[in-house]
Amino acid sequence: MAVVSPPEEAASFATRNRIVCFVNDELSAAVLRKGLEGSNLTIRRGTIRNAIRMLETDTEIFALVTDISGIDDPFTELERLAAVCPPDVLVALIGENREITFYRELMEIGLTEYLPRPLTRDLVLAQLRPKLLGDMAPGLPADRGGHVISICGAQGGAGATSIAINLALQLAETTKAKVALLDLHLQNGETAVMLGVRPGPGLRIALENPMRADTLFLERAAIEINERVCLISADEDLDAQLDITEAGVRHVLGLLRQRFNYIVVDIPVPFPPSIHPVITLSRHVLVLLEAEVTGLRNAHALRTAVTNIAGKDRVFTLLNRADRAGGLPRATIAKALGAEPDMVIPDLGKGMTQAVNLGIPALKHVSKLRRHLAPIVREIAGIGAQRKGWFRRLFR
Repeated sequence: MAVVSPPEEAASFATRNRIVCFVNDELSAAVLRKGLEGSNLTIRRGTIRNAIRMLETDTEIFALVTDISGIDDPFTELERLAAVCPPDVLVALIGENREITFYRELMEIGLTEYLPRPLTRDLVLAQLRPKLLGDMAPGLPADRGGHVISICGAQGGAGATSIAINLALQLAETTKAKVALLDLHLQNGETAVMLGVRPGPGLRIALENPMRADTLFLERAAIEINERVCLISADEDLDAQLDITEAGVRHVLGLLRQRFNYIVVDIPVPFPPSIHPVITLSRHVLVLLEAEVTGLRNAHALRTAVTNIAGKDRVFTLLNRADRAGGLPRATIAKALGAEPDMVIPDLGKGMTQAVNLGIPALKHVSKLRRHLAPIVREIAGIGAQRKGWFRRLFR
């Protein structure tokens, strides 16, 4: 019997626990990277055919995740895969077929899991991660209620409020769900100004004294932007002495989660302790930055803060106004962040500023914005943002 030294044992363990993924699009790659974070993960470009070629020479893996999108006869390719894949390797597939009969056929032949595209982080956490790694989805809150999305800017003027407004509107339009837009910048907040409305005093009262936020709070504080989107904000004097409490924040958020499917929160930076419950309850925290040195520095600090409060699986980096003249090169940004930004919105020109000055949502003024928000909506809602109507994820 051979004696295995500790370094050799560690290397052997790492090899046995390799998870190799073959996907053809960057969005799926980014989602798998997030959802399977912490594992010995390798992501390569390709489909099941590339996976077969790899397994002809390299079988020292624990699990294989591979894309069958665009494959006319996936079962023929699965037969080829079975001929080279060791029987103890877990195999999961990604594809475009959403039929339940197709899913059952795959499960009957011994596959570990099948996920329909488009992939989302939540879908990977809930369906795939437990099957491959044995742990429960850390990014899914156990309590019920509306899905909270927090947005925070890594620098002043990065466009966090504008993105929050238009993301809330496009979420409602795409999913046909009720969306609340909560602006926690109680002094000098810009959300109401950008939408051309005037907020009332209800939000401050509720945040300072939750006992006064009764069932009529929303009727008094919420401003209807359209039939599906409501704004909850404030416009307090700059010299006002605010006393926002953690209990008040929890209570307001609880009321909103009972009434709305999604709550998009524009969060002040740095995070005061009273705001921490928002981060904790958020399933997505978007750290928004521009291609500037201060943005990179602050984005790193914000990501660390969010990770310390709620865990690293919740935080996403959104590069806004990418490729803007005079900005840092994308390679420099990726190096400083340690990875490519999870989401990117290019510089859409002066139309974004014009929309602010007109007091209208940029979605109505800048046609390209909708297309660039679509992948973010898809990640949050778990549906194809280009499709009309509401349909639920297949295997949830």
